Amino acid sequence: MSERQATTRARLLRATLEVLGREGVARTTSREIAATAGVNLQAITYHFGSKDELVAQALVDAVRTWIEPARTALTGIAGDPLGGLFATVTTLREALDEAHEHVPAYLEALATATRDEAVRAPIVALLAELREALAASIGELRDAGLIASWVEPEAMAALIVAAGDGFVLHTALDPDAHSPGATLDQVTRLLLAAMRDAPA
Repeated sequence: MSERQATTRARLLRATLEVLGREGVARTTSREIAATAGVNLQAITYHFGSKDELVAQALVDAVRTWIEPARTALTGIAGDPLGGLFATVTTLREALDEAHEHVPAYLEALATATRDEAVRAPIVALLAELREALAASIGELRDAGLIASWVEPEAMAALIVAAGDGFVLHTALDPDAHSPGATLDQVTRLLLAAMRDAPA
């Protein structure tokens, strides 16, 4: 793929996310995407085959943009589990701030995934990677004796990811009512409160 082709693809994906954020999946049109991207209408077919394929790719990319910093931050904190946890919280806070503009597209992706296998399968895989990375980090904290032995890493990871999705939804409804930093700090404090001396 040439640099020009890659640039056009990237412009189409960014434009699609922008239009999806304004209009939603049902009202997003090829013409509006092309106009927003500043390319001709045929570019959609040339690069993605169809508008539906472009929308599916853009939605998956929105989820990837949202969760990839979190997944990366959670990787390999075994050498310093406690320090790694706080570093992860800082990274997650920054990621939430930077990805705020993608909240509408993220919610569109989750909604669309229930009806479209082309969107569902890659999103399920991405979320599974996030849960696995989070469970591994929680397991490292538990094995280091920093949290209680009764904490189940996989279940706790699923709970945190679900809470994160709820946070995203409420942020979309009322952006000023919730603080990503405060929410993440509470997650950290809850985990650290579950010390090894806690009752099983």
